[in-house]
Amino acid sequence: MRFPCEIDQVRTLKKGMKIILSIDEEHVKQTLKDIHNFMDRELIVNIDIDAEKEQSKLSMITPDQRKKIFAIIKDIANNTGVDKEYAREELTKKFIQETGHPEFSLSNCERQLASDFIEWLIEFAFEYGVELNEHPKNIIDDIEAYIRICNKRKICAICGRPAEIHHVDTIGMGHNRNKVDDSDKRKIALCRKHHTEAHQIGWKEFSEKHHVIGAV
Repeated sequence: MRFPCEIDQVRTLKKGMKIILSIDEEHVKQTLKDIHNFMDRELIVNIDIDAEKEQSKLSMITPDQRKKIFAIIKDIANNTGVDKEYAREELTKKFIQETGHPEFSLSNCERQLASDFIEWLIEFAFEYGVELNEHPKNIIDDIEAYIRICNKRKICAICGRPAEIHHVDTIGMGHNRNKVDDSDKRKIALCRKHHTEAHQIGWKEFSEKHHVIGAV
C-alpha cells in the first residue's frame, strides 16, 4: 500500500520512536479501506515523504513553541490586566523594535525567530515581575540562554528569588572577584539557599540534581 503523507509529529520514546502521519483528505478513504482489508494480516506500508518539504518544515516554528509563546503572553496579560490579543500585539511590536527582527506571524515564522521571541518574553517577564505558570527553565529552548538571563537579572535560576552570582569556573584563591575579569568564565545566579547548597554538594551533583549549567 502506498499513499502520500506528511510527518505531523515525531516523538522519541524510551523504546523506539513514534511517528504521527498526516494524510490529505483525498487519500483518507482509500487508506482506511486498505488498512481495514489488511487488519488481520501482516501489513507493509511504503510511505512517500517529500524530503524538500519536510526539510523546509524543520526550519519553521513548532506547535510547541507557539503554545509556549501564547502561554507566556497569557501570563503577562493576566498580570497586567489587559486583553490577551492586545498584549500579543504590543509585545510583538516591542520585540520587533528592540531586536530589529522583521514583522512576522506566529503561524509561519522561522523556528529561530520563535526561539528568540520566547527568550525575550521570559526576560520581559523577569524585568516586570510577572510570575509565569510554568517554570521558565522548562519553557526556553536554550538552557544556556535562560541561565544568561538569570545572571543578567540576578534571579535564582532554580527558584526565581533574588540571587548572587555563583562561579562555576573558579577564579582562584587570592583574587578579588570585583577586580578580576570573569567574562570568559561560566556563572549561574543562585539565591543564598541554593548557592550554599551548590558549595555543600559540589557543582557536578548540583548541576545534575537541578538540571542547570553555567553560562559565560
